[in-house]
Amino acid sequence: MSEDRCRAKCTAMLAIRWHMFRVCLSIAIVAMAATMAFTYFSSRNLERVDSKSVYDSDLGPVNRGLRGSNEINLDRSYWSGRKTGGGGGGGGGSKTRPLDPVIQAVERQCHDFAMGGYLFNEHGRHSMVTEDLVTCLVHSFSPYVEQEAARRFLDPARENVYFANSPAILWNRGELVLVSRIWLDREKYEPKNDWPSNHFADNWLYMQRFDDRLQPVSNGSILGIPAPKQWWVGDGPIEPRLVEVQGRLLVTFNSAMAFKQNRPIDYTIMWDIDQNAPVIPHIEGGTPMVNATDKDDMPRDKHWMALVDNDRLFFVHNLDPLRVLHCTLAGFCKFVHRETDRTRFIFSDARSHLRGGTPFVLYRWPYYVSVAHTTMYKKTNHHRYYTAHVVVLSVRPYRVVYISNDIQIHPKLYRMAPMVRDRYIDEGFIFPVGLVLDRDYNLDIGVHVNDYSSVLIRVKKFRNLMERVIAVDIQRPPIRGPPVGYLNQHIHDLLVNLTHIDMVHE
Repeated sequence: MSEDRCRAKCTAMLAIRWHMFRVCLSIAIVAMAATMAFTYFSSRNLERVDSKSVYDSDLGPVNRGLRGSNEINLDRSYWSGRKTGGGGGGGGGSKTRPLDPVIQAVERQCHDFAMGGYLFNEHGRHSMVTEDLVTCLVHSFSPYVEQEAARRFLDPARENVYFANSPAILWNRGELVLVSRIWLDREKYEPKNDWPSNHFADNWLYMQRFDDRLQPVSNGSILGIPAPKQWWVGDGPIEPRLVEVQGRLLVTFNSAMAFKQNRPIDYTIMWDIDQNAPVIPHIEGGTPMVNATDKDDMPRDKHWMALVDNDRLFFVHNLDPLRVLHCTLAGFCKFVHRETDRTRFIFSDARSHLRGGTPFVLYRWPYYVSVAHTTMYKKTNHHRYYTAHVVVLSVRPYRVVYISNDIQIHPKLYRMAPMVRDRYIDEGFIFPVGLVLDRDYNLDIGVHVNDYSSVLIRVKKFRNLMERVIAVDIQRPPIRGPPVGYLNQHIHDLLVNLTHIDMVHE
């Protein structure tokens, strides 16, 4: 009996000790979880404090990045972040737009250069700003996107040639959205009339989402946009751009279509990604581009540059003369700023060199930044000459503040991308359509190189440039922007001087 009582007592003690062990273990786990949570949120707060100390301190790296900063007296509110304003050129606001995530990628083929540029007032250019910048290749979407897109075409003969052009990019819901033009190079078959067995429209749009390391987080897809087919070459949706406004993700692009019988126009369209439906803009009074085209030519109203101000959608319709549209999400558009001269000049191929580009991204209200392209024609053979330039715009009042010289990249990137359309273009070029400004103030540009490949180019030290541009503009605020035609003349003269190539300007 004594042995049984002893055994029972020991069993009971073991059960009690096991229960106490489980209780202690649970308490320890809860304590560890609480500690980890506290550490995480504390570190997040510390990051915010450290970030503020780096970007807001009058004695920190910001001023060391300014050339001649001792001559520029800026208060602390200058470094308060990228603020949104009152919309439509109205008064300033106090909202701060969150900065975009940093794309985590290896920077390659970096190129150091001094980028010059000019600020403008109502008379013309008035101040030159030059800053040492670095451009790097961050990522190439090619040949991945071409291969993924080709898999989705019913083309078992495989006679079509696919190129990914115009990589539009935008952060949306924590993911980097890519919409790229897929160009089926049908021009190569045109001279001999030896068309491929399977016919498609020349242009399509491919969409996919990526994480901050540019790893796919969704399947790619061809956007089902039933664009009309007008000719054997050159139809379908072209040159996409991405914009988010009022919680809706929109792709803008241009496509040839007819509003009246036998009256086609290459026009800008908005495509609502969530609704999977088009929004065809209706401009009050009609598009002015109809009056800027010879009777034998098709009007072209494209390359609109989206700008979101106070969660309202605007488009820079043209840079010189400067025209700005406000559009509702239903597609009703009205000019809120429209410049002209005595000749009522609108557009000309031989004179309008500075054209559209990426959407405008808020830097610090009222200053927005974009990268625009220029189209020039060489006098010797009338071949095209393309360049890309940083453009700074103020929305109070609407005016072009600054235009840089052409953005330079490593020469090897041009050599790695064969010139696809060498019948029309001689020199290597980049064509910008996408833009993100991250929390490190890198400017990541979605471009295609020589019509051959889609890549991301990063402009480093970009904040130094913007700080100087805005500081000079604040010190000498113009009444308005430069006269109509001045910017196009400036770009022409600048590029002729830099390249020593005679360019057409009429």
